[in-house]
Amino acid sequence: DLATQYSGIHTGDLTPGASPYKLSTMKEVYQKLRLLVDAKAVIIGHGLKHDFRVCNIVVPPAQLRDTMVLFQSPRHIRPISLRFLYWYFERKVIQSGEHSSVEDAQATLRVYERYVECVNEDPENGLENTLDEIYATGSQLGWKVPENSDL
Repeated sequence: DLATQYSGIHTGDLTPGASPYKLSTMKEVYQKLRLLVDAKAVIIGHGLKHDFRVCNIVVPPAQLRDTMVLFQSPRHIRPISLRFLYWYFERKVIQSGEHSSVEDAQATLRVYERYVECVNEDPENGLENTLDEIYATGSQLGWKVPENSDL
């Protein structure tokens, strides 16, 4: 079961010689990630803790920009999904079909840019006010992204 809806991977995608993609071995992926971490690259993502745990790589916190963590309110336990954060800021729906890591990466980068804007516009209260608005909107909508993006 490739869980295509969530992974975006189809039968044959990971089969050497049959895949339409250039495949990398786990060792190659690990080495590339290790190189980025050792080069002090800043890594932006959503829910990165699990991803790096699976890869068995420890990334210094100063090199991580995890939008799941950045948009976590200290007053609320609930983490906010990338889908909801992106909809909140852009009023566009993502992740409506099968999974696309490219779409997720682009959405995460845009959400991170909005985080930076919130912090820069009002360093003392900008993020806190935005978080309050996000949580209020999320509660009102039951954390479901409206299909009508005009809301």
